[in-house]
Amino acid sequence: MSVTKKTIKQVSFISIAAAAIFFGASAIFYLTSPTLDYMIVIALAIGVVPPSIAQMIHNRWRRKIEKATPEFLRDLATASRTGIPLQIALEHASNRMYGPLTEELKTLVAHMSWGMSFGEALTQFSKRIDLPLIEKATVLINEAGRHGGDLCNIFEATAKYLENINDWTDKRRMQTFPYIAIFYFSVFIFLFIIIVISKMMFAPLAQTTAATSTSFIKPILTQAQSRRLFLHASLLEALFGGLIAGKINEDSFVDGLKHVAILAIAAGVAFYIFLP
Repeated sequence: MSVTKKTIKQVSFISIAAAAIFFGASAIFYLTSPTLDYMIVIALAIGVVPPSIAQMIHNRWRRKIEKATPEFLRDLATASRTGIPLQIALEHASNRMYGPLTEELKTLVAHMSWGMSFGEALTQFSKRIDLPLIEKATVLINEAGRHGGDLCNIFEATAKYLENINDWTDKRRMQTFPYIAIFYFSVFIFLFIIIVISKMMFAPLAQTTAATSTSFIKPILTQAQSRRLFLHASLLEALFGGLIAGKINEDSFVDGLKHVAILAIAAGVAFYIFLP
């Protein structure tokens, strides 16, 4: 299943609109109630969960395309080396198992059968897939072919180039994974500290103040106000921490939405259970 970037933008727009409507309706009914804080968590989840799911589906499809492309190019290089015409080699390749790339290859072969040149069909192939790695490979093949390069060597060199980029991307993802754990750890530690402070300091102080009208210790914030302040701080940390985690690990803020959803829901559940 493929989800294009255009689809992700549409899903994001609909989700944000639905979250805004939900929050507006909640503000009308629960403006002065502590329940509004939980409505904020639900509204945030509505706004980020659908785009994050769409982005994960897109990433899974993208990785399959990027992993299969070097193998496809090497098969073309082998066919070119044995003297098989390019269009026939593409037709054979479109019947092999390259995952989601196979369907795109069938469309490319169909365009060439309609009279489109290999360069034009390859350009349409790149625009249809709309992935930076495929676009780079398309430019390399088209430019080398336009200047009279050997297609066999072009396919081999491009396959090696794509493999190097895939390896570098996987290595970067593995090296930056500990930083993702740091963001999660910081949010959970923050929640733990807030819960402990609220249970051991603010709650007894509020009870003492309520029991004695002549108390010398007057809290700046009430227990409900401090709870709301800490919840909002937790949600802000989840929002910005999740977005930065996605940028570090996946090189895209949109990929951080899944982290935002997990951390925000975790914060809401922690406050609901331990600080009702």
